[in-house]
Amino acid sequence: MKILITGITGRIGANVARHFIDKGHTVRGFVWPKDRQSTKLKQLGAEIVEGDLANSADVTSAAVDQEIILHLGAAFQAGGPFTPEQYFDTNIKGTFNILEAAISQGTSLKHLIISSTDAVIQKYPEEGISAPLQTDTLPLDSTDWYSYSKILTEHLFDRYIRHEKLPGTIFRYSLVFGAGEILNFPQFHLRTFINQIERRSDPEATAVLADMRAEYTGEPHLIVARDRRGRPWKKHGIDVREIVHAYDRAVENPSTFGKIYQLASIQPFTWDTLVPYLAEQIRAPYSTFDLPITPTYYEYDLSSARRDFSYDPTLTVKQMVDDAVSFTRAKESGIIATQL
Repeated sequence: MKILITGITGRIGANVARHFIDKGHTVRGFVWPKDRQSTKLKQLGAEIVEGDLANSADVTSAAVDQEIILHLGAAFQAGGPFTPEQYFDTNIKGTFNILEAAISQGTSLKHLIISSTDAVIQKYPEEGISAPLQTDTLPLDSTDWYSYSKILTEHLFDRYIRHEKLPGTIFRYSLVFGAGEILNFPQFHLRTFINQIERRSDPEATAVLADMRAEYTGEPHLIVARDRRGRPWKKHGIDVREIVHAYDRAVENPSTFGKIYQLASIQPFTWDTLVPYLAEQIRAPYSTFDLPITPTYYEYDLSSARRDFSYDPTLTVKQMVDDAVSFTRAKESGIIATQL
């Protein structure tokens, strides 16, 4: 197959590209002009085309003769800061241009998969969410520019699916962990919450802050975060390798056309189970606190992805920790890592 990947130099795009190149497919990457990371993709065997997602001619040219388009390119929080105009041009206009380019390929286009995010929904109510979330459980009501731009791209997708009969699919990513990243997730670290709570002056915050400072021993010092009732936080994330697996299973599967799928790992994790294990692996202390802030407490229902394209994630969060520790030690020793 001939596969166009936007956002190919990102940690997801690069690993997806390598996977399909290794399987013998022809991969073309669409990158910002003079993207310093494009060299590593050329070395893997990808064709690199420079252009701007906001420029329709650039996007249309890149899409010529491509059978599959994987649209991962976007302006997002970790790469910013970006202005509202940049979010609009890259995420909204850029997706519009991708959709138009896909239509221009006619019947030669077999599948378009657009990346989105679980940030389009407000999943942090005060009491958490007990039942597993499906893609339509909560309304799309986020208003920060990144999330809102993704809401609008999902609406664009819906129009092209219904009116143009486009063979398209949307993947919503949950919290993504690349190689080694789970070790540094801020909400596993006590300092994150000290910094957050010390900006408040109410008695509840002042009391817990004093206890935190009394236990804090310096970095790294982890935390088992719990809500006001003592319930450990719960979250559902995903390893980059499971995202690669999802693309592999879905890319030639028409059962996914017109649908949105939430991608996440085999199971959620809770802070009381994961943090002690993580602390042991990195030889760091941890403390347990009931936090006077809105908790993280949710998980996803992956049944539709399992049913429609045999999505079968296997990596547990403890395996992610083990692999992250190995990756970090290899990197520190100068050994080339296997993940991009």
